[in-house]
Amino acid sequence: MKKTLTILLVVLSLQMFAQNYPITSINISLPASPDANTANWGTGTSMLTISASSKGQNGRIDGSVMESRILVTIKKGGAVACGSFNSKSAPQSNFNTPTKVWSGTNAVSFLGKECALTPGDYEICVQFFGYGTTGMVPLSEEKCKSFSIQGKEDLTYQPPQPISPANGTKLSAADAKMPVSFRWTPLVPRPQQPVTYRLSVWQLMQGQTGTQALKANQPIFTKDVDNLTQVVVSNLITGPCRPPYLCDFVWNVQALNREGKAVGSNKGTSELFAFKMADNPNTNNDNPPSPQMMMGGANAEFKLDSAVCLRKENGQFKYHIFAHYSNLTGSVNNILLNDIQSFAGYPVNPNPGTGLNLRNNIRMKSGSYNGALTMNDILESSSGTITNISPTPASISTPASLAPNSIHNFQFDFLTTTNTPVQFTYYGLVDDALKDKANRNARNEIDSLKYPQCPCSACDDIHISAALSGEIKNNGNGSLGFGVNLTAGPKKVKRIKADLVYFDMKADDDNCLVCNKSSNTFGNFSTATTTNTNFSGGVTAGHTAQLDALGNVDISNGIPIKFSLNIPPLVSCCNATVNFCIRYIITFEDCTVCNLLDCYTYKITGCPKN
Repeated sequence: MKKTLTILLVVLSLQMFAQNYPITSINISLPASPDANTANWGTGTSMLTISASSKGQNGRIDGSVMESRILVTIKKGGAVACGSFNSKSAPQSNFNTPTKVWSGTNAVSFLGKECALTPGDYEICVQFFGYGTTGMVPLSEEKCKSFSIQGKEDLTYQPPQPISPANGTKLSAADAKMPVSFRWTPLVPRPQQPVTYRLSVWQLMQGQTGTQALKANQPIFTKDVDNLTQVVVSNLITGPCRPPYLCDFVWNVQALNREGKAVGSNKGTSELFAFKMADNPNTNNDNPPSPQMMMGGANAEFKLDSAVCLRKENGQFKYHIFAHYSNLTGSVNNILLNDIQSFAGYPVNPNPGTGLNLRNNIRMKSGSYNGALTMNDILESSSGTITNISPTPASISTPASLAPNSIHNFQFDFLTTTNTPVQFTYYGLVDDALKDKANRNARNEIDSLKYPQCPCSACDDIHISAALSGEIKNNGNGSLGFGVNLTAGPKKVKRIKADLVYFDMKADDDNCLVCNKSSNTFGNFSTATTTNTNFSGGVTAGHTAQLDALGNVDISNGIPIKFSLNIPPLVSCCNATVNFCIRYIITFEDCTVCNLLDCYTYKITGCPKN
């Protein structure tokens, strides 16, 4: 009987202990579909967080439990799929507060290893154990949270779909001058990561379908927005549509992830919607071509229609130019376009030039004409170079002659050293009235074209650097000090501005952060100075410092700038990592403004870890 009573007392004590576990309120935070690699659970959208509460410090209950250990495992079908520890080897939890939180890399470390999980359903389980007088005993119930790993084949997203302007919309001339609102549906289902939607608008050219315009033309408007499904565009249509352009437009939206890769079927791209201006101003009867654009004999017109700014090449501005020849209705004769091809009734060209060139050679205007007619013979060396004429004369798309009341559209690339309007000269438009004139190629007409501004290229030739001069130092009084050698050129500088655009400080333990609500300590400049006497200024606001030059100053060899940056206080003997980014904005003597973004990292070391 005594033996039975002893066994009963042991069972009752275990039951009472189980019902009064010293560690309770276990909570596990993990997305329903986290990253398949547990190494990525330390940050981002798959971050793991574990929290729990303790009735006694470090899990001690009546002196019988000496320490607490935390066992974290990932199970699939009840079996352990990831985790290196058991109840005896599990790492210490260091429960030193009534409520404890383990987040990010700290929480993931309790698994003991990195695992790449295959697609399927899992659960992550947490339980606390401790050594008592009777050996290892549980200090909490086991708490589990279910989650799923999805395979790439399971992630099917419906791409965005355009809403407005609706397909086939006709805009009046008045409406076209107003801001145009583009709206579309979001990606379905909504991904865990942010989505960038790229809106693109194309303008059709003569003879093109919407699909052809998408493949061949540069968009007239492109804009990326994050997690938004609407963009309002001002000045989309800035003037009348003239050949080769139509007043017809198409648009679509593409969904991209944060790496810039397409998300969803059809490469994340919506279908193509079309809209147009109802009052198409292509007719130009009220403004006939000016007399200077007409040639005697042939009622001809050469016209530069528009230019698109391309990326700079070798320091030169590059434009793609659209142009056309027109044999107007007043002419009764054909115009000779290409006398490399056979054209009955015309004598041999007395000065054919080299290569398969349009006989209507195009060049920059110059003071004199040297008689050379090759396409790339630029008479002024500083003017530029013409290349990539399309369609080429060898193409069947370029006729030998142009009949009355017809147009031949073509395009070419042009490289120039300056972003200013220039004049082009064209030669050799002839018709039957001039076909026997030996000097017919000396005839010329002129057209001018104002290029679009290319603001994105203003800083292409500018060099800016902000190299650290020495190390970042912690003065121990809530401030980091560091210096940079800022260089910029080749232009002289009027102003230097430094904007602190990003700041964070992550302590190794949440309990290291002092409860401090002063915003002055949350990443602000306290000082900004330079020993260069040509500049004056300093901190103008918490996140901004500005140094103004006394005139225009050459800093191509560098200017020293010292900063001090306030940081939040820490409990003594704590470690933390500080990350911050500064955008250096330089205003040059010609009022060009360019910038450089540099990011820095500093590790605050309090006491070494055990």
